[in-house]
Amino acid sequence: MRKVTVMTETHASATAEDKVVYQRKIFVNPAVTRQWVSIKVFTVPADVDDHTTLASMIAHVRYRDSYAGTGETDMVDKHGPYWLSAITPGTFVVANPAAVDTVIRTWAGYYRPWPDAERAAMDSEVYPRIQHATVIYQLPDIRATAQHDWGEVVGSDGFHEYVMIDRAAGELALMVASDD
Repeated sequence: MRKVTVMTETHASATAEDKVVYQRKIFVNPAVTRQWVSIKVFTVPADVDDHTTLASMIAHVRYRDSYAGTGETDMVDKHGPYWLSAITPGTFVVANPAAVDTVIRTWAGYYRPWPDAERAAMDSEVYPRIQHATVIYQLPDIRATAQHDWGEVVGSDGFHEYVMIDRAAGELALMVASDD
């Protein structure tokens, strides 16, 4: 059973001042594990610097996601296991692409091999974005100071969040690899 979905949206959020425009969501969810990967794809103008791009992404309604199975309901004050107010552009750190690739491949192998369809989705949607990114930002683990009241339900084996900006493609891909 293939658990790879792509969802699109035809309008942009005014809350992000049109600096980043939401395009679609890619969700890889192998049935053999509790793991999943969510990629939210945005367009970003070439003339917007990284700090402004990150700020616009954080302000965007599509960033407000608890990743806790609340469906399409956007969260007001939460992002993953964290309080949204604890996340700023300065919270993110620049990540090494090779290290990101290693973390995600290792994480995906924690339990058992993923089915072919999900491995193919990772090969076509995740790893090329890591390789082609102009810059990758990582949201470090800030649970010690920023975990919200029920944040422990998301990411018991890790909450891996990366923002991959590909200036040549005019794309920002917000990737969260986690479990529930």
